[in-house]
Amino acid sequence: MITGVSLFAGVGGFEIAMKNNGVKVVASVEIDKNCQNILARHFPESKIFDDVTKVKGSDLLDAGFEPSSGIITGGFPCQDLSVAGKRAGLAGERSGLFWEIARLVEETQTEYFVLENVPGLLSSNKGHDFGVVIGTMADIGYSVAWRVLDAQYFGVPQRRRRVFIVGRRTGNQSDPAKVLFERGSVRRDTSQSQQTGQDSTASTPRSFGQTGFAKYSEGVTTLTATTYKRPEDNVVVH
Repeated sequence: MITGVSLFAGVGGFEIAMKNNGVKVVASVEIDKNCQNILARHFPESKIFDDVTKVKGSDLLDAGFEPSSGIITGGFPCQDLSVAGKRAGLAGERSGLFWEIARLVEETQTEYFVLENVPGLLSSNKGHDFGVVIGTMADIGYSVAWRVLDAQYFGVPQRRRRVFIVGRRTGNQSDPAKVLFERGSVRRDTSQSQQTGQDSTASTPRSFGQTGFAKYSEGVTTLTATTYKRPEDNVVVH
């Protein structure tokens, strides 16, 4: 059985998705007390942790997480990345919590991860922050793919575009892309109109791509030359 961990769980969106697809959710990490109460009511078998900065990979393993067939999800805070905010990017106190995801993914060596954030991540700090995210996950051993998807084409009656990042540690390097590049959902909510020729991604330049290959997809080739820093060691990595 696949086991799952949800970071920045909120009220359990990723938990519901995993449960509906046969994944056993063994741990949720959420600091908000009200959200914790909701999670405890709907996912009583999942162990709840509060502060992600204090959670260790070993804690997740003790909760029943099996990395070899495990998946870690995380919709990390978007306030510093949103075009509506001050755009402090990954240097911001909230969106900088991405580094906790990278740490736990590396500590557990989970087979899969799925991350989610606002499309503003793609342009934050002129694209450098997104390069940091992709470069970091590739550096710790994952093939990665990303795509912008709109909730209105997946059964939700609202426009809600988000960038999803999928990674896999072993296996075929194209597997993450296969997850994201399936045909558009047929469960689109009909209360929203769709322009002729528009697909479920509402794709824009730099809205999709993958690592683990000789080059990135067209529109994101500049990311192959990204140089980034890990905050804990201040060492530039190429």
